[in-house]
Amino acid sequence: MSTSTPGAQAPRVFNQPPDLRTVVARLTHIAFAAFLFLALTAPSWRIGPFTWWPVVCFPMLAGRPAELGLLSLLPGLIVAGWSVSRILGRPARPWRWGRPGIAWPLVGLTLLVLLGLDPALTWRTAVQIGGLSLFWLVYLFTLNENPDLTIPLALSILVQGSVAVGQFLRQRDLGLAFLGELPLDPQVSGVIVLYARGQRWLRAYGLTGHPNVLGATLAILLLLLLPALYRARGWRRAGLTLVASVGLLGLLISFSRASWLAFGVGVSVWAIQAVRYKLRVVDAERGVGARPPLSPSRLPLQFVVPFVLVAIFLFLYRDLVVSRFVGLDTPIEARSLNDRRRDADLALELIATHPWRGVGAGNYLPAVRAFERDSRSVHNVLLLVTAELGLPGAALWLWLTAAGLWMARVVPAEGRSTDGRLAAGLGPWLATVVVGLFDVSLWMTTSWRAAILFGVVAACVAGGRIYECTNVRMYERGPRSSGSAGRGPLARSNYAMERS
Repeated sequence: MSTSTPGAQAPRVFNQPPDLRTVVARLTHIAFAAFLFLALTAPSWRIGPFTWWPVVCFPMLAGRPAELGLLSLLPGLIVAGWSVSRILGRPARPWRWGRPGIAWPLVGLTLLVLLGLDPALTWRTAVQIGGLSLFWLVYLFTLNENPDLTIPLALSILVQGSVAVGQFLRQRDLGLAFLGELPLDPQVSGVIVLYARGQRWLRAYGLTGHPNVLGATLAILLLLLLPALYRARGWRRAGLTLVASVGLLGLLISFSRASWLAFGVGVSVWAIQAVRYKLRVVDAERGVGARPPLSPSRLPLQFVVPFVLVAIFLFLYRDLVVSRFVGLDTPIEARSLNDRRRDADLALELIATHPWRGVGAGNYLPAVRAFERDSRSVHNVLLLVTAELGLPGAALWLWLTAAGLWMARVVPAEGRSTDGRLAAGLGPWLATVVVGLFDVSLWMTTSWRAAILFGVVAACVAGGRIYECTNVRMYERGPRSSGSAGRGPLARSNYAMERS
C-alpha cells in the first residue's frame, strides 16, 4: 500500500491552492477508503451501515423487504469522481489492467460468470453483476491510483478484532445490531461453537456471518498490513502495534483452522523473505562475516508485543485451541467433518453432470439440493468454481492461482547487486489460496465482501507492488520505470535518497 497522494503531480508553488483535479482526486480517495472500511466491517448490505438513512426501499426483494441507505451510493460517487479526475488530468495518465497473467484469467472468469447468468433480471443475476462490478472497481482503482490503504485496513482490523474479543469474553453478542451484529448465544442451535471444558464455547463472529469468514478476513487484512507495520515509526508504530495485537486475538478466537494455517504460511514466507534480503544487504555492504546474529531480541517491538499477547492467550485457552485439532471425535467436530466430505462428494457429482458449462455462478446451492435437500456449499474453491463455471472455469482458476504465485515471487532488479525487494502480494495471495483449499469465504462470487477483498489482493499482485528493504527500514515503490518518472511523491523522495 502506498502512502502517496492521488496520482503523479507536477511541482506546485508553495501555498498555491490545489487545482480542481487534485481536489476531486483527494475526495475520491477519501470516499474509496471510507467504502473499503465499511465494506470490510459490515456483514451485509441488508443490515448495518449500508441501510442507514434509506434512499431506496424495496417492499419485497429475494423474499423479504430491503433498504438501500445513503452510504450505498459510495461506489457510484467513487466512479464519478475517478472519471472526472482522469478527464481533468493533463497529461493523461496511462491506464493499467495489470500483468497479463492476472488480468486475462480474471477477464475470462468474468465472462464465464456473465454467460452463465439468466437473461432476465433475477436476484441471482443482480447479485453476481453487483459483486463483479465491485471487484473490478476495487481492483482497477487500487491498481491505477495506488491509494493509501493503511488507515481503512487498520480500522477494519481494529473494529472486527475488538468486536470479536468482546463476543468471546461475554460468550454472547454485544448488542450491536445497528452495526449488523448477529444475535449470538452458544446455547442456541445453529450458532457456531466448539466443545471444551465440558461446555459449549462461542466462536467469535465479529461483524460477519460466520467465524470462518471472520478468521479469513482478519488473516488477509493482517498480511496486507504487515509491510506498513514493519516500517512504522513513532506514534504510527504504537497505533499499528495495537491494531495487530487486537487483530491477532480476533483471528485466534475465530478458531478457524484454515485461517490459522493461511496466516501462518503467509507470515512465515514474508518473514523468511525479510530476513533473507536484510542479510543480503548486510553481506554486500560489510561482508558475510558481519552478519548480525539472528535472535528474538532483534525482532522489532511491533512484532514482539502481538506475539506475546498470543502466547498468553494460548496458555490460558490452550485446551480450546487443542480441541480444534485433537478433539475431532466430539459430536460437533465429527458432524462438521462428515458434512464436508459429503458436500465434496456432491460437488463432484454435480461436476460430472455439468462438466463444461457448470450450473452458473451463484446457482450451486439450488443445483446441489436437487441431489440432497439439506446439503450446503462445498468448502473448496476449485470444486465450487468447477461446479459453477465448468472445466473452463477450473482451468482459468488454476491459471490465475499459478500466475499469482509466480508473479508475487521476489525478482532481483537489474543492475542492483544489493537489491532487497519484497513482494507485497505474496503473503496475502498465498494465504488466499490456502483458505480456498478448505473454505470458499474469499472467492469473489460468494459475497460482495469477498469480491472487494479479493480485488485488493489481486491488485497487489497484478501491479507488481514491491517494498525495498534495507538494513534500516523498508520503503514502498510503485511500478518500475526509468529514473524517478512515474513514481509517487514518497517513492520519488526515496529514489532521491538512494541516488544521493
